Amino acid sequence: MGIFFTSSQPFLPTIVAEIENAISLDSLTVANRKQEAAQRAVQVAQAVTPTFNVERFIGALVISAVLLLAAIWTGRHDLPDISKGLMDAFSGYNGIIVGLLGGEAQKSP
Repeated sequence: MGIFFTSSQPFLPTIVAEIENAISLDSLTVANRKQEAAQRAVQVAQAVTPTFNVERFIGALVISAVLLLAAIWTGRHDLPDISKGLMDAFSGYNGIIVGLLGGEAQKSP
């Protein structure tokens, strides 16, 4: 399951429905089987291809901004230990976000 790249439809039910449809179809009524199979494969691929989820990315940016602002605020109010911890959390969080974006983008066709 992706966090930033999500599919609009679940994979398995879409594929099962398409296979059931193909099995129930009378092969004598299809003129060009290879073309029909190619069109159906493209339709299934388009239905289950993950797309970038902007709302989740904006949510991640908001959390990142809150961590950064909290680190700056605590640094200005003479709380260096807390500020350092928040900056470390900010750095780690952004590393996770970049890693997820890169990994999920490579998985997407």
